[in-house]
This record gives sequence, structure tokens and C-alpha cells, in this order.
Amino acid sequence: MRSFCVAAVLFLSFAVAAGAADDPVSLGTAITKGKISLNLRYRYEEVDQDGFDNKGKASTIRTTLAYRTLYWKGLSAFIEFEDVHDFGFSGEHNNVGAGSLWNGVRDYPVIADPEVTEFNQAYLDWRPVEFLPFRFGLQEIVVDNSRFIGNVGWRQNHQSFEAAKADFTMFDNFKANATYIGRAHTITGASQPMSTGYLEGSYTFGTIGTLRGYGLFIDYEQEVLWGRSTDTLGLSFSGKAKLSDRNALTYRLEFASQSEGGDNPNPVDADYLRADLGLKLSKVTLGAGYEVLGGSPGNGSFTTPLGTLHKFNGWADKFLATPLDGLQDLFLSVGAKVGKFNLVGVYHDFSADTGGRTWGSELDAHIVYTAPWKQKIALKYANYDADEWAADTQKIWIWTQWGF
Repeated sequence: MRSFCVAAVLFLSFAVAAGAADDPVSLGTAITKGKISLNLRYRYEEVDQDGFDNKGKASTIRTTLAYRTLYWKGLSAFIEFEDVHDFGFSGEHNNVGAGSLWNGVRDYPVIADPEVTEFNQAYLDWRPVEFLPFRFGLQEIVVDNSRFIGNVGWRQNHQSFEAAKADFTMFDNFKANATYIGRAHTITGASQPMSTGYLEGSYTFGTIGTLRGYGLFIDYEQEVLWGRSTDTLGLSFSGKAKLSDRNALTYRLEFASQSEGGDNPNPVDADYLRADLGLKLSKVTLGAGYEVLGGSPGNGSFTTPLGTLHKFNGWADKFLATPLDGLQDLFLSVGAKVGKFNLVGVYHDFSADTGGRTWGSELDAHIVYTAPWKQKIALKYANYDADEWAADTQKIWIWTQWGF
């Protein structure tokens, strides 16, 4: 199906150019004003994890080259080529690549960046009317804060989906979205067929905030993945209160309920809760939050297998799978902008949702420098201190990114 998406988009790309002579946009303009983009991201990652004699090390570069056509008769095409190259420490980490993408290493910690060369995106945009855009094909999808559906943009091989989606934006205060996903291409290179639907509607109450309701219905086709099939219904409310020209208060409250879906043979009856409060004081931002992924023996645990999980519950990635007893994450954050530097620090305290166990704690930090020519250079650190879940783990990343 990935090759079919690519072929379809390439065909339309030529059709757009060929048909441009009959369009108000000339053939020359259609070609010269089509957008080419290039992005390069190099990263060195090191993992020191209890239970391994050696540190995991990886040195990888991600390159993407993309092209987007102009609109022609309401249609536009986009195609993106992606290459992830591993050099220097290819035998000093387990890349957990799917099938032939696995590097065969078992005695080093996981760094989930397999080498891959592929078309990451190839889709068509269609706007029969301005307020009802459609998108068909292989695409990255990021829904809201990416908790439930995301592109896992931190990893070098981004997650993309063979999907069709439509957005309804006719009214200023009300928006709606419907998405169907037929296959997920994960960061490990796995191709997972599914029949997944997502529906969302949101209403903005002036300057107070936005109320959003959603339903996510995940149905994996492969029997080995049936246990991840779930139905989820949720509500969120988020907003921002301006305190002065330079100060503001941000807030978010979200609740969701999950049950087994599709062919899942296991019972699931778990809830999700998240509350965030942030205070922006000029160039300093303070934050506090509480997130609960419910779980208990006999009722399963709340999961979000299509989300950008690195963004949540600590950058050490110790909770990519929700524990059977669930997870409570109490976290505090501080951020500051100092010249061309952005600094972020986060502290997490993890415990079980049921049973009273303490999982551990984590300290994360990130420093990003943005050069005048828009290149980013950064240092990132995570330190997970285990109690009753996983193992003590320290991670460090040095990365740089540039593109146009």
C-alpha cells in the first residue's frame, strides 16, 4: 500500500503540472512555485541502563527531501522521501528494527532508530470548498497534543499512516474532524494493518477556552496485536488567560474512558485523567501537572499505542507500555528563554494507579540553541531512578537540526 500511495501521488503531481496550462496558474508558475524542502537532523544518543554491562551508543542522521505542488482545480500533492543512516556505533545498541531492519544486537540497551530508506509521506490534498479539506494517502498525523495519535517526531524514523481524513472548518468557533487509518508504519519499520476510526468535534468559548470531544476506535488486523485494540471516548478543555502583556495562565483538563475493541480477547475498563496548569511570567514558564492512566488486574490498563509516547511520562521512555496496575505521573516543569537559548527542566514522580506501589522518579533537562541561520543545536538529558518499575536509566542526546 505504501508503494500505491507513492505512485498515485506521483501521477497526480505530473497531472497537476500538465494541467496547469488550462488553469489560471501557468505551467511555469506551477513548477517554480511548487515548494521543495530539505531537513537534516543528526543525533548522538547514549544510554546507561542497569542490567547491561555496556552503554548503548548510536550516531544517526535523518534526511528528508520533500516536494509540494501548487493547488490545481482544488488538488495538491505532497511527497516526502526519508533516509535514516546509522554510522559509528551501529553494533553498540539494539535498534529494535522490524524484520530485516533489526541490527541483531541484544547485549546493549535499546536505541530505537533502525536504518531505513523509504517514502515517509505521499498524499493528496483536496479542497472542494475552502472549509472542507480532505487528505488521502500516506501521511503523518498529529492530533491535538499527540497523546492519542502522533508522528513520534523525536525518533529518526517518524511514524506515518495510510489514512483518509476530513476537516470541517466552516464556523469560527466550531471545528470537526473525521479520520480513517488503514495501516500504521511505526518507528521500528513495522507495517501494521488496521481499521481505525477517529472522530472529533470542538467548540471555542471566546477567550475562555476550547471544549473538545473525541472518539478513537482502534482495531488491529494482526492477531498478535489484537490485545491493543480499544475503544476510547474522551473530553478535554483547554485555554489561556492573559494576565498582562507579558504574563499568562494556561490550563487543561482531560478525561477519557477506554474499553476493549475489535477482536481484543482481553477485558479493558480503564480511565484516563490529565490536568495541567502553567504560568508564563515574561520569559519564564512554570508548570505543574497530573496524569493518570488507569490500570488494575482483571480490568486491563489504559493504552495509547498510536501516540507520541516519548512526549509523556519522562524522556527516558520507561512507560511506553502502561503497567498492569496503571500509572500516576505527578510532574513539575520550568522553562526559560535566555537570548537564543531555550531551557526546560521537568521532574516526574511515578506511582501505580492501584495497589499503592511506587514506580520511581525522573529528572529531565533540555537546552536548545537556535543559530541566526535557523540551525538548532541541543543537549538533552534524562535520569530515571527506579523503585518498583524498570531499571535505573540515564540517557543523553546531542543533536542538531537544519532545513529549509
